[in-house]
Amino acid sequence: MRTDSSELALIGDLTDGEFDLFRSAIRLFLSRTFIIRGFESDERLYDFVIRNIRMFESWFSCADIELKRDEGLGVICCRGGHELRARLSREETCALLVFRLLYEEKRTEISLARYPSILVLDFVQKYRALTDRDIAKTRLIELLRRLASFRLVGIPPDPADLEGVLVLYPSLALALDWAGIDEILAGLGKDSDGTDTVDPDEADVEEES
Repeated sequence: MRTDSSELALIGDLTDGEFDLFRSAIRLFLSRTFIIRGFESDERLYDFVIRNIRMFESWFSCADIELKRDEGLGVICCRGGHELRARLSREETCALLVFRLLYEEKRTEISLARYPSILVLDFVQKYRALTDRDIAKTRLIELLRRLASFRLVGIPPDPADLEGVLVLYPSLALALDWAGIDEILAGLGKDSDGTDTVDPDEADVEEES
């Protein structure tokens, strides 16, 4: 991707307030990957990025990082090369798949809530059905906190509480596409003791800085 220097020059025209938004958005992309419309303090940043998307695309292109967005879902994410990709264990990859499938099941349901939600128990049962494995309590907490750190799900105060509510963010749809879902499903029957790396074309989650 070639950097558009004319778009970069617009950074110098930003007001002090706009530059603060620009800097906050850059930091959020690099630390949390996703900016989600309507998510806590993201609303102003989301609107600002969308209005200035070419400027942000040019800035990130200097580091060979791409911005992906789905304005229907209200999600923007940064997508770097392999060196920026989060390495997910087999369990974490399966957990991501479970949440992605649950998101598709729930997103069409009529609800007054901004985002679909499930119980921790729903996740545990779906995980067991797909993998034929149970999750130990300590590992469950680790898995949920790990995926929550990528802004993929919202977790309850006690992640091990089976009656606790998990919020499914639309970032799940950008993190794992249908090709990625098919690949993970195909690999579930294979034994693997190592660490799986989700293909960058299929999962857009970054390590926290």
